[in-house]
Amino acid sequence: MEKGTFDLIKGAALASTALLLILVSPLIATSDKKHNHNTVKVENGWKEFYSVPGKCTMKFPAKPEHFTEKMSVPEEGYELKYDAYISSMDKQTVFMLLIAQYPDFVDETYAQMSLESFLNGILRNNPGNQLIFADLTLVNGHEALDFFIRTGSMYFKGRAMMVKNSLYLMAMECEVQAYDESPYNAFVNSFTLGSK
Repeated sequence: MEKGTFDLIKGAALASTALLLILVSPLIATSDKKHNHNTVKVENGWKEFYSVPGKCTMKFPAKPEHFTEKMSVPEEGYELKYDAYISSMDKQTVFMLLIAQYPDFVDETYAQMSLESFLNGILRNNPGNQLIFADLTLVNGHEALDFFIRTGSMYFKGRAMMVKNSLYLMAMECEVQAYDESPYNAFVNSFTLGSK
């Protein structure tokens, strides 16, 4: 496969995940609608949760809701499989872990390009998305992208990381007035690969 064609396919794949994120996103995707989230009090710390398909462990404020889907990408000839885990801390703050599994030809060799394509897909999808910052970083030997976006009265802060042919997205969505850095840091820093 020629490099130019390969890059185009990879770009389309990551843009598909950005679209997928909008479909999964409980707050930003529907920021004009009323939300009916249950309040969860965290008294003795967050609960550790293991994702079998993602082969990773992460702490959530409450047991996350989980769903698995396959999204067809007919123009590229493959299916994108993803698992999403969503847990709310209160009525204004939601945490999510999204794990997208790409075909084998999408791998972390092009992690930086893949992560930038993913972020650009999110930003292009809604002209109201304002990028506050985006930084490439290294997390346990894997390239990752930390980002912070504002959409109207909502913040969306997250970390996306490529590991082989899987994209891991850890994110917090909250109303601007409810923003608190410490739960986000606890959430993102609790992520570990290969536990159990």
